[in-house]
Amino acid sequence: EGFDIWPSSLCGVCMLSLPNPKICGSGELVPLKSGGSVTIPCLYEDRYKNHVKNWCKGDYGQSCTSIVRTDSPQKKGDMSIRDDPEQRVFTVTMNNLRTGDSGHYWCSVENSGDLDVGSPELLVDKQEVTGVEGDSVSVQCRYGDRSSEMKWCKIGGSCVSGDSGSLDGRPVEIRDDRVNKVFSVTMWGLERKDTGWYWCDDGDQQIPVHITVSQPR
Repeated sequence: EGFDIWPSSLCGVCMLSLPNPKICGSGELVPLKSGGSVTIPCLYEDRYKNHVKNWCKGDYGQSCTSIVRTDSPQKKGDMSIRDDPEQRVFTVTMNNLRTGDSGHYWCSVENSGDLDVGSPELLVDKQEVTGVEGDSVSVQCRYGDRSSEMKWCKIGGSCVSGDSGSLDGRPVEIRDDRVNKVFSVTMWGLERKDTGWYWCDDGDQQIPVHITVSQPR
């Protein structure tokens, strides 16, 4: 069986050397503590709801060695996987990170065809963003060619498109620079409950962004 791989959902995870392993998303290194953990969401299309999901390790476009999968014991060592078909997302948790976890990892789903690998054309400047309660936070998504309107969504919630709107009661302002192909989102009046995973959606690909809302000092 082959795999469909979404590099846009997770543009590779590279755990670097000690003392602090790091997860590299789309052009941004997010420091992680040795012995710490990370949870990564992998988005997929509705047609893949009933397919087997995998968390793979290997160079992109080459072999994809499955570490954990949703049709077998969903935990192996310090890694676990959980599928939520209703939200069209499966999440992978890696605990007790260490140097031996170095490498590139990919979200994938099995099908009956060949390996189908596409070039990532949707990126974010930062995959981990922090905001302060009562303040605002901004995210920039960079895209390639697209035919659909860009959207800003929250996992488990709704989506916003156009120039402005509301996402779970939070005012959202959107600017789409089609010349430079940059989709900018600003969320206002942040609350602690806004902490969670969001994503930019160009109609074909999705790239997740984690927003953490902290208390004012």
